[in-house]
Amino acid sequence: MKLKAKHWIYIILYFLCWVIVIYVFGKRLSEFSYNNRVAFMNRMTQQIVETGDTDVSSYYSDFKKSDIAVKVEVYRDLDKVPTWIGGEDRIYVWQLKDKNGKSLGYVRYVFESTTANNMLIFAEISAVIFFIPLLIVLIYIDQKVLKPFRDFSDYPEKLSKGLTSSGVPETKNRLFGKYVWGMNMLSEKIETDRKEINRLLYDRKNFISTLAHGIKTPVANIKLYSEAIETGLYRVGVPDENDYKVAQKISKNADDIARLVGDILNDPGALRDAYDINIQSFYLQEIKDRLLEDFANRCSSNNLPFEVNMSGNTIVTSDSSLIMKCLVQMMENAIKYGDGTGIKANLFRQDDVTFFSVVNNGITISEHEIPLVFNCYYRGANAAGKEGSGIGLYEARSIARSLGGDIMMKISDNSTEVVMYVPDV
Repeated sequence: MKLKAKHWIYIILYFLCWVIVIYVFGKRLSEFSYNNRVAFMNRMTQQIVETGDTDVSSYYSDFKKSDIAVKVEVYRDLDKVPTWIGGEDRIYVWQLKDKNGKSLGYVRYVFESTTANNMLIFAEISAVIFFIPLLIVLIYIDQKVLKPFRDFSDYPEKLSKGLTSSGVPETKNRLFGKYVWGMNMLSEKIETDRKEINRLLYDRKNFISTLAHGIKTPVANIKLYSEAIETGLYRVGVPDENDYKVAQKISKNADDIARLVGDILNDPGALRDAYDINIQSFYLQEIKDRLLEDFANRCSSNNLPFEVNMSGNTIVTSDSSLIMKCLVQMMENAIKYGDGTGIKANLFRQDDVTFFSVVNNGITISEHEIPLVFNCYYRGANAAGKEGSGIGLYEARSIARSLGGDIMMKISDNSTEVVMYVPDV
């Protein structure tokens, strides 16, 4: 309420000043016009007294058009004094006197009306004075409300899809301070929940794997016993027809259980998402801008050199959101396992395939681990003491393959490059 009252006081003071300025300006304009006309009438009256000439053409160079009378009427008959119409700014009556002060008659001067012009000038000034604060308010709203809102509008969607790893940038704008604080708290809560979910999934996978391995041995024993019954081993080599049929059923069920156990052990895809693919055409520059938007400030605040190199702003036909989801994971790994000397993202295109790579310097893994890093829950030898669950690269490869591409890793002396390629759909 105090803020609103303060604003109202400013508005009232502004318009009071406006009224005072208009009044003073109008008064001075009227006085200036009247003084010029008085000067003209004095000289014209003197001319009439001396020569009787009412021609005003000789005054065009000395006075403005509005200060020269359009009609000059001389009345020599003192009994016929012209009526002075009061309240008008265009009709004046001037007395003619000789050198001795004797009255010779009257002169009636008629000027062009300046009321309409003055009103027009006042209207234009009023419009300008009114427009200035309106323009200031519109600029303020655009810079302090609309621009931050446009910057924030995409963040909830990115957060829901896991396309961003950093919170909303802090701002000094009081209008959005609480919003930024709340969104950052929500981001931290979602990230915490995501890590907890990954941990629970990991525990569940371990439990299922342990349980499945525990089932394999009893099922194998059941299979052996059913085969023994089927061959009549327990009836001195003479199989019983009913035993044979029951043994076959037991054997079939044991095979079914063994197959299910094998599927559980061989499918880490209990985590595989059903990705909602939305294929659209977009420029490669869009990916570059989103990478810079999400990671430039974060890397800068950590004194971590970061650059995005793009070779040609070509059109890509794929799902930009899923591509960004993979790149976010690749960038997270580069930040986590890099040595802080720099990260490079490279975007380029060959034929109908677009390549996205992230290169970082730091502790690398051995060659034999490269095929394993994309397995679910696998963590390399360089992950000791680092937070993580081993799901990120597995999910990134699943997304890349769902888009018709793939993802791979290259290791050199002291750098790691993760490359994803996606063909046009």
